[in-house]
Amino acid sequence: MRFAIWSVVLAALAVGIALLARQSDGYVVIVAAPYRVELSLNLLVVLVLAGYFAFHLLARLVETLVAIPARVRAYRAERARSRARNALNDALLAFFQGRYASAEKSASTAMESEDAKPVAAIIAARSAHELGRFTEREAFLDQARGPAPEVDQARLTTLADLLLSQGRHEEALAVLKDLSGRDARNLRLLRMRHAAETALRRWDELLATTATLAKLGGLSPAEASASRRAAHLGNLNRKAQDATALAAYWKQLPSELRVDSAIAATAARYHLALGGTTEAQAIVENALEAGWDAGLVALYADCAGASALPLIERAEKWLRSHARDPALLLTLGKLCMRQELWGKAQSYIEASLALEPTHEGHMTLAALMEKLGKPQEAVRHFRRSAELAG
Repeated sequence: MRFAIWSVVLAALAVGIALLARQSDGYVVIVAAPYRVELSLNLLVVLVLAGYFAFHLLARLVETLVAIPARVRAYRAERARSRARNALNDALLAFFQGRYASAEKSASTAMESEDAKPVAAIIAARSAHELGRFTEREAFLDQARGPAPEVDQARLTTLADLLLSQGRHEEALAVLKDLSGRDARNLRLLRMRHAAETALRRWDELLATTATLAKLGGLSPAEASASRRAAHLGNLNRKAQDATALAAYWKQLPSELRVDSAIAATAARYHLALGGTTEAQAIVENALEAGWDAGLVALYADCAGASALPLIERAEKWLRSHARDPALLLTLGKLCMRQELWGKAQSYIEASLALEPTHEGHMTLAALMEKLGKPQEAVRHFRRSAELAG
């Protein structure tokens, strides 16, 4: 439709110009002594228009010729950028496919472009690391340096990750601390720092990192709880030889952690090793009141001091709610043995073994039989305990 309209308009314009030129009888005289040129007005108009268009075309031609070198350079640069982009895409695909040699080769090609060089160098470094070529990895990381802060952060994050995978936790943690100052809420950095601090047993730092990760949603509640437990167990272990430091650390623990079965059992064992039966007894009792645990019940038998009667009374109260708990019955048997209540001890131990025959239960009953002067019974229970242990 547009072509038809323009055709009609141009045809009408041509007819109009032809009619106007036909009616024109003017002429132009150009004198340049000794020459004289006489032209019709119509011819002059045609020559002027033709000259204008010729000059315009000549100017465009010159402009095009002058611009050719710049266009060639731009074309070559664009072709190089395109080649680099394709090489970078190939490197990424090869890396995620696990073809690390191909990824390194494509990334090296992409590094020829300054725009793609930082990212390509990081991919090449990761690929070289996976291939075990650590010298080349360091060289690629050096080439990934750039003035842009985000590029440097990506390079350092990669370096920390690779150092962690090598087990070089000290070096990785130093890099991560520098990065944390720039981006304290980066979950990736916090998770790597968490891993490094766990490996290095930096328990106090681990507690702070765990709190930040849990606040930002980087750890599930169960993961955060396990991490805090591991850190507190580690700190308790460091204070296991100092009763004062152990007691001080225990007091500063949150109440919900003091009744955690694993933490309470560990603290009680350390107090018992230092002769602190009273402290161990209080720890175990509080934890058992919060939640029943067979391991803590078994440990309670070792918490008796000069007299086991208070512990027997407490354990017999628990027996009202846990009458068929073999660990509690065995613990009562051990406490009664400690108090030389031989008959009660035998009854409790035999009741425990009736519910759950265990190596420890038969060993305890064998020791009791020796106390009672029944060597044959003792031998029988020693043999049964050996069978269960085997």
